[in-house]
Parts: sequence; structure tokens; C-alpha cells
Amino acid sequence: MNSAADKRVTLADVAKLAGVSKQTVSRVVNGSEHVTEDTRTRVLQCIDTLGFRPSALARQLSTGRSQTIGVVSNGGQGYLVSGVAYLGMVRQADKMGYALLIKEMTDFSSGSIRTMLDYLIERQVDGVIWAGPEIGDSHAWLDTFDAASLPMPLVAINAKPRPGVDTVSFDNFEAGRVATRHLLSLGRKNIGHIAGPTNRWVSQQRVEGWKAALAEAGTSEMARNVVEGDWDVHTGGPGLRRLLEICPKLDAVFVGSDRMAIGVLAEAHKLGLRVPEDLAVMGVDNLPESAYLIPPLTSMTQDTPRMAEVALRLLVRRICERRGEPYPEACAIPENPLLTHDLVVRQSTLCGKLASK
Repeated sequence: MNSAADKRVTLADVAKLAGVSKQTVSRVVNGSEHVTEDTRTRVLQCIDTLGFRPSALARQLSTGRSQTIGVVSNGGQGYLVSGVAYLGMVRQADKMGYALLIKEMTDFSSGSIRTMLDYLIERQVDGVIWAGPEIGDSHAWLDTFDAASLPMPLVAINAKPRPGVDTVSFDNFEAGRVATRHLLSLGRKNIGHIAGPTNRWVSQQRVEGWKAALAEAGTSEMARNVVEGDWDVHTGGPGLRRLLEICPKLDAVFVGSDRMAIGVLAEAHKLGLRVPEDLAVMGVDNLPESAYLIPPLTSMTQDTPRMAEVALRLLVRRICERRGEPYPEACAIPENPLLTHDLVVRQSTLCGKLASK
């Protein structure tokens, strides 16, 4: 048998003490403007006296707002749902009064995507961050996406810009250009590129940035020195061998990911190529282990925690716009949704004191 102390305080209890109706208490709890200030003050004092805690479910039913944001990723391997990025997003959401509902997908077919969206709609999430990778239909469905077809706003992560779709991504074109300029600045004359899958927007943008830097330097003939990988370590070695067949005098290689660059370093060692004396090597991602490779790998840092928070703040802005409400302070100022990489120079491209740790 429950004691009196265990009895849950209800709207009726507050209404009785305040001398008002349950509907009036509900209006105060939900922030309605249709209550006088004297009544609001009296009800709030009674809430404090009784220790009343509003039911989140009841509030959701009465307001249609769950204060929840759905985050869709791929089995914990996406951009936002692990490590520092996820923790930062949780803290930022909490400051703005939101909770996160993390949903993982392994199948990004159109049917599975529709099922996931229906799931989020049924749970009345206030907005969606789509952090699925560019595989299957994970991004392709955005080509025909109609924002008005969803009852909540959506922000896509690292997806190519599309009309009517909010996206937050890294400037991969600029990353390719900066990486190539770095290798050119070292006096390298025969530069190659191992790209990620060439049907991916991220890979395509880096290739275009690479070509743009070559054109700026008057060395467009090097644009033929490109081969395809798949982001993973096992394609780095074969990629280097193919580049050497195309360009036997290859003296530098811009690799589309640090994981592939690890394979390049291993293959260079097997072939007796000294890095960086014979072959300068650099990647993208700046993985934690990249600083501890032999030699330490020059790379491009992607500030994923910042991307997570920018996406979250943009989504909350869109939620507020739909509701006609003011923005929380954290997202009051619009931010650039196109984020830049930072070049981190290490010994794999520079020797001695010129390279950073």
C-alpha cells in the first residue's frame, strides 16, 4: 500500500488549492497567454507548494510538442552519434530544452526510409537530423524531397545542397583545393589523388577541388592522375600501385581519407619509397591515430562536433519559425552551414622542424 508521500500530485490538487479550474492550471503549465498575471502567480505558488510535476506525456498530448529531436544515423558509425560530437549535441539540446531520440538504420532503401520517417512522425518528434551516410537511398531521396510533406522540419548532414532542403556540411571542394595547394607549395611535380567512391558527392567535390588547384597552378595535365578507392584502408595500397602505373614519377599523393592513407604508407614501405623524401602523402579526417603513424600523417581536420551543434541549432531555428516563436539564445544568430577543414601539417609531407606535431 502506497503512503501519502508516494501519492502523485495532480492538476486537480493544484486547482483545488489555487481555487481555479483544472483547465486554468493546464493553461499556466503550458504557458498560455489566456491567464491573468494574478492567477498565474497564484497557480505557480501552489505548484511550488505541492511539488507538482507536469506529465510530459500529458503536455505532449495537449500541445502537440514532444520537445524531442530525432537523429537518424547508421548503426553508430555516422557523423554525429558517437563520441565527442554526440555528447556536445546532447548538451546543446538540453540547454535549449530538447531531448534526442537516436535511431539507427542498416538498410537505407526507400522503403526503410519511409518506415523510419513514419516512426518519427508517430512519436511526434519536433524535428529530424538526417545523419545517414551517402549509401543506398540515404541521400538520393532528398532529390525529390518536399519539405511540406513532413509535419516537422529536417536538416541533412554532409549532403549536397538541394533546393528546399536544409543541409550542414563540410566544404569538400575547398578541402581538395587546400590539400593540393599544400603539395604544390612543396615543389612536388607529379601529384596524384586517391579518391573515395566516385559516385559520392563528397568524393566528387574533393576531386573538383583538386583539379581546380592544379588548374590554378597551370598543371592541369596532372588531372589524369586520379584513381578510385572506397575510404577504407585496404584500397590505399592498390590505389598507390595504380597511380604509379599511370605516373611512374609520382612524388606526392592526396588521399581522400586517412584510412586509405594508412594503406598508402604501408604500400610505400613495401615498395621502398621513402615518405616524404620520395613520396609526400596526406589524407583527410585527421583521425586520432594519424599523429602516431610512421611518419605522422599530414591531414585535414573535420570539426564534427561543431557540425553536430550547427545542425542542431539550425533545426531548432526551423522549429521555432514553424511555431512562430522566438529563437532560443543559443541559435538566435544564423550560422554558415558550410564548414571548413583545417590543414594539419606533419612529417608525411614535410621533414624536420617544419612539420607540426
